[in-house]
Amino acid sequence: MHSFKDLDITDTENEQLQCTQHSKDIIKVCLKSGCDQLKLCQSCLSSHDSSHKEITIYQLFKEVQAKIKADCKVEKQKDKFDIVFKNIQEMRQQVHQIFNQLEYDIKQYLIEKINIDELNQNYQTLININENNYFQHIPILKNYYLNPINFFDEQIQLSYVEETILTKLLALNEKLKLQVEKLKNDAEHLFDIKTRKASEHQQEESVQLLTTLNGHENVVRCVIKLHNGDYATSSRDKTIKIWNQNTFQCIQVLRDHINWVQDLTLIPDNKFASCSDDKTIKIFSQFIQTQSTNAFQSSLWECVNTLKGHESYVVRIVYNDKFNYLITCSTDGTLRLWDPSQKNALVVLHGHENCVYTLASKKNLIVSGDEGGQLILWSLSHMKIENKQKKHSGCVNAILIDQYIYSCGDDRKINIWDINLQFIYVIKLERAELESLQFINDELIVGGDEQGYLQFINPVLRKVTSEIPVHNDRIYKIKYYNGILCTASSDLSVKLFKFNI
Repeated sequence: MHSFKDLDITDTENEQLQCTQHSKDIIKVCLKSGCDQLKLCQSCLSSHDSSHKEITIYQLFKEVQAKIKADCKVEKQKDKFDIVFKNIQEMRQQVHQIFNQLEYDIKQYLIEKINIDELNQNYQTLININENNYFQHIPILKNYYLNPINFFDEQIQLSYVEETILTKLLALNEKLKLQVEKLKNDAEHLFDIKTRKASEHQQEESVQLLTTLNGHENVVRCVIKLHNGDYATSSRDKTIKIWNQNTFQCIQVLRDHINWVQDLTLIPDNKFASCSDDKTIKIFSQFIQTQSTNAFQSSLWECVNTLKGHESYVVRIVYNDKFNYLITCSTDGTLRLWDPSQKNALVVLHGHENCVYTLASKKNLIVSGDEGGQLILWSLSHMKIENKQKKHSGCVNAILIDQYIYSCGDDRKINIWDINLQFIYVIKLERAELESLQFINDELIVGGDEQGYLQFINPVLRKVTSEIPVHNDRIYKIKYYNGILCTASSDLSVKLFKFNI
């Protein structure tokens, strides 16, 4: 039996006529109104010979469609559908054009520092959204055209078509527009090669690469310097690696987490803490291992406590030395305060309406930022919200607290606030959004951006003074320790620089 399953009502008439499968497939059909509601029918061939005619599948489709339009007066609804599908097809073509242009640009520029994995992923996500939403509505639309009487009985009303299909497709069309615009912006910024400023050459002389730590098998999210001078790094490969401060060789791999290890922080008594997408916080302590044969001693780390309570990924952890609190934030929308020696959270802070991705703490204050662009100022003395502000139009990626509060986000802005979280000034970034921030001194902040550049910001002059490429992909964490600048990146590496101010 022939069917309409391969016919796509979104194609134009010219496109349909070019379809050899349906324009050449001659069939016999019965168009009598009482014959199985206009469906193709084999059982009635012998009884209604006079009502049969030889036509192509495509001709049948157009004839049936015209008959229904006349009988049920669905011209207005069909026009709406056609417009929506036409828009979707146009958006799909735009996406392909953009992606093709990206491939061309990559071949043309041959810039080693460009990593387009994320851009490719965004493109594929857009295609999947388009295809899945588009095709899942085709069956009911065909049913609507071929059997309109079903939509006028007591069970299914015409409004069902409007509400469940047309509304969804209109919303999809708007979503596609936003996604295409984001792809255009990503493409523009990805290949926006800017001329370095004169001051940047002076800055380059002050940043000298000491070593590169390679060994992680996935994105490196954090790097810290431990109490004994060694370095610890955390990664999406679910491990924490310990690196010798003199040889820069990996001397231990900690596999205590079962999901991505997002962040690390130092705590007293020669310990450090980690947080992970496995919803836990782990405390690691150093101990001395002695080999009896040659009396050789080595320092090893082991997990001595696991803190549980978050209901989703734990993405940032800091230590407040005034109150001896570990403070964590999570995609479950909460902040939690912990005693490192206990098992359960001391306090759970509610106030964000979105996933909380970053926080900073100093003295009596906590400042947290979420994916909706909101900042919240908390008082540790009273365990309550002191102020809320929303000046970022995208996710807040990093926060610093000193005499002022600094926040950076997906919107390519560094917002400067007073200590009460009152807005003062905004620094707009030209190159790319920042993923991380770190104080160097009162006159210099360094940020790591999504393209692997270090951006040096003068908070007094309120501007970016120079930009230096150091990684092949985004820089997730920057730490500064007495002349040593450490960076952790999506390119799977950690780099240590000698930084002479």
